[in-house]
Amino acid sequence: MKLRTKSWLAVTATAGLVLGGVSPALATGTAGPTEHTDMGVNGDAVMEHLQKISDISTSHADEGFRALGTPGYEEAVKYVESTLEATGAFDVKRQAFDVESQDFGTVDVKVDGEAVKVTTAEYTEGTTEPLTDLPVVLPVDDDNSDFAGGQLGCQASDFDDSAEGALVLVSRGECAFGDKTKAATEAGAAAVIIYNNDKANPDEELNATLGGRMEGSAPTVTVTYNVGTDLLEKVEAAGAEAGAEAGSQTDAEAGLGQGAEDDAAAEAAALTADFTLETEFVTETTWNVIAETKAGDHDNVQMFGAHLDGVEEGPGVNDNGSGSAALLASAEALAEQPTDVDNAIRFGWWGAEEVGLVGSTEYVASLDDAELGKIKSYMNFDMIGSDNYIVGTLDSDGSDVPIPDGVNVPEGSAELEKVFTDYFADIDQPNVGTDFSGRSDYQAFIDNGIPASGLFSGADGTKTAEEAEMFGGTVGEKHDTNYHQPTDTIDNVSKESIDIFAPAIGFAVHTLAYDLTDAPTDPPTDPTTPPTDPTDPPTETPTEAPDERTLSIDPKTIEAPDFVSEKGVQVSATGCAADSTATMTVAPNNGKIEKFEQTAEVGADGTARFGVRGLDASMVDSYIGTYDVTVDCEGGDPLTGSFEVVAEGDGPGAGDGGNGGGGGDLPRTGNEALPLVLSAGALIVLGLAMTLGSRRRRS
Repeated sequence: MKLRTKSWLAVTATAGLVLGGVSPALATGTAGPTEHTDMGVNGDAVMEHLQKISDISTSHADEGFRALGTPGYEEAVKYVESTLEATGAFDVKRQAFDVESQDFGTVDVKVDGEAVKVTTAEYTEGTTEPLTDLPVVLPVDDDNSDFAGGQLGCQASDFDDSAEGALVLVSRGECAFGDKTKAATEAGAAAVIIYNNDKANPDEELNATLGGRMEGSAPTVTVTYNVGTDLLEKVEAAGAEAGAEAGSQTDAEAGLGQGAEDDAAAEAAALTADFTLETEFVTETTWNVIAETKAGDHDNVQMFGAHLDGVEEGPGVNDNGSGSAALLASAEALAEQPTDVDNAIRFGWWGAEEVGLVGSTEYVASLDDAELGKIKSYMNFDMIGSDNYIVGTLDSDGSDVPIPDGVNVPEGSAELEKVFTDYFADIDQPNVGTDFSGRSDYQAFIDNGIPASGLFSGADGTKTAEEAEMFGGTVGEKHDTNYHQPTDTIDNVSKESIDIFAPAIGFAVHTLAYDLTDAPTDPPTDPTTPPTDPTDPPTETPTEAPDERTLSIDPKTIEAPDFVSEKGVQVSATGCAADSTATMTVAPNNGKIEKFEQTAEVGADGTARFGVRGLDASMVDSYIGTYDVTVDCEGGDPLTGSFEVVAEGDGPGAGDGGNGGGGGDLPRTGNEALPLVLSAGALIVLGLAMTLGSRRRRS
């Protein structure tokens, strides 16, 4: 699919997002693309890689699938590496880093003598010994049914003195899980239960990470919505009973001992818990995979990333095998493009995302300021095959979803999102903005001032009626009903969603990889060929023009500074067989430049057009000399001619700044114009390395 170029590219160029240069060379041949494409990336290509990743995960089901520290993750890393290396287009490396993870022993929570099914929070501290008879208390809140306010436990002031030494029960929402544990610990809590707030999925387990180890913090577990609200009702009922018992004391019974009796009544009615959580922290070595195009400007890097690891609970095919597979398909398609990229493209497959965005954070932290400055953009793809999907763009301009407080949005992020919104507009694909909150691997990039955007098909958010109207699916269900579950399998991935996202990702890669050349324009009339006057009076049948074979070289003499400018020399061969292929050979006679050749398609008018110029202005004098030109095309004998490059001031245009023949600026596109790029290897001239092509045509 080909789409028209959008005007935003001029904006992003000024923002430093899409910049490129050319290597010093003598240039001829086919220029780069005139419009951006999806490179043929489609759902089938993505699904092929996704099946491989799924097979790897399920083959290690008894070892934690593709989670941190598992054999499944290491095998997935090797698959990514081998796929990239097979293209021959990338420098591939594995970045090792250490992650502190944990193993769990006995986890046992009882409330009022009844066992409670809990899930341990990632990075939680454990108990040194079993905690017994803990009072179960709530944050200070006037309405524990609204999932707001103090009920959320986001700060220490959400608790009163009753939290000291107690098991506190707080709701999911608003702030990070780690913030809830920190606030409860500061309030003196002995342990924490965080319950899910998802009414639409009341029995859904809550998998939470505290974002990193907080030594000395209260042990933390999570429960479902149903379990949490049941506990909430029991705590509230116990509190009401305690208040009623205390209130039943009469003034006559009270006396001086009334306070102690009230305390005894409250203690007798309070809900209590026993809490044991055994855990051991261990250090795991894991890896990111980084691949960068061998071609392109390596001081101007456009980066794309997806996390490769999953959770222990399931095979993680959508989360995030899907994003990882899409990057692989895009990398293979980029390697097959007919011209080299202008801007270096760097892909990253991140490890340890599921335990706190560790891999991407470690990668960014490993770069010094100079290396960070080379990365001009970052695009993130975390889940693109959700079964109840939305077509979501990371809303970096805040047009659909307000940017949360404290989130940095680097300049240029809105233009990156526009790559996707313009693409979707061109194909009439509805799409919505999603939270630009830093809750995935783009966090470390935006924290360091690198513009970011990306795509997302939805996770544990709930589909609205408006979204169902746009994308289909079930209102009130999660966007991914298999999120972090054993059912996150290849069978439950939406191929329809993959089919939408795959070409969009390919299009984004092509857009940031290539600087477009100008579209071809009608060539000027060859000044050496006068127009033919019409027959007067006209005959009943038109007179066919003779197929005269001529070679036009304009100018025949050009000063060296003009030769290394945009003017150059234009070569046109007429009288060739239409729709055939012509070959131009240029043989320099100055002993400094090697002979080279280039092909071009002959147009319907029987004309083949070429262009030649020098690219290395610092070696302008090296181009001085005579160049023999031969064009061989169907329709007759080869056509020959020559042009001469002379020193400044020696040409026919000396004194008036002309180029001797008005060659003018060379158009920058393909066989319909005067191309600027050579398809040859390197050569040595006067001890200096001169490349013969910045856009090397692939064989």
